[in-house]
Amino acid sequence: MKLLVGWFFVITFFIAHSADAQESQSRARKKHKSTDTVGVINGAVINYHDFREEVGATIKEHKSEIRDTVVSDTAFTRFVNMTWDKLVGDIVIEQELQKRKLALTSEQTVEMMIAQPPTEAKKIFTDSATGTFDEKAYKDFLTAKSLDRQRAKIVTYYQSVYEQKRLADAIVPKARSEKERINKLAEWLKKEVQKAVIDDRRTAFGFY
Repeated sequence: MKLLVGWFFVITFFIAHSADAQESQSRARKKHKSTDTVGVINGAVINYHDFREEVGATIKEHKSEIRDTVVSDTAFTRFVNMTWDKLVGDIVIEQELQKRKLALTSEQTVEMMIAQPPTEAKKIFTDSATGTFDEKAYKDFLTAKSLDRQRAKIVTYYQSVYEQKRLADAIVPKARSEKERINKLAEWLKKEVQKAVIDDRRTAFGFY
C-alpha cells in the first residue's frame, strides 16, 4: 500500500483529520462547567467553543452545497449532526489508541517519516524538473528546532495516519483485502460508538 493514498479511505472512514487526535486528547483532559459542555463521550468533554468552531468548519467545507446566503434549518441540522458524528468518532478512536498503547509522539512520527518518506510529503521536496528528491532538505525541515506551523500541521497529520494504520492492523490483522478491512473497521467503529456512554447536550446550546 502507499501509506498516504491507500489509507486515505481508512482515515476518511475513521472520521479523522490532521489535528483531531491531539484535540481529542485535550478534550479528554479538560473539565468544563455544565454551562460550557455540549457533550460528554466516555468521560471526554466537547465544549461549546470547540463544537461551534467545528460546525463552522463543516459548513465552510460544504459551502458549495449551500445555494442561499443563509443556511437553512434543515442544512444546519445536517451539518451539526455531521460534526457531532465526526467528534464522537474521533474521541472513540483516540480512546482506543490510548487503551491499546498505539498512540505516537511527534518525535516518533518524525522518525517514521524520515525512515520512509510518505509519497505526498516527498513530492514537496522533489525537483519537478529533474525528479530528484532533496533528502537533506526534507530531514532538515522535519527536525528543525524553530517553531513552524506548517511543519506542525504536516507532522500532526501523519501522526494521525500512522496511528490509525496501527489501530487498523490491530483490529483487523488478517483482512484478505482492503475492502474487507474497511468494512470490518466500519463495523467496529459503529459498535464502539453504540457502546459509548454519551451525554448529548447539543440542543441546550441551540444546536438542533
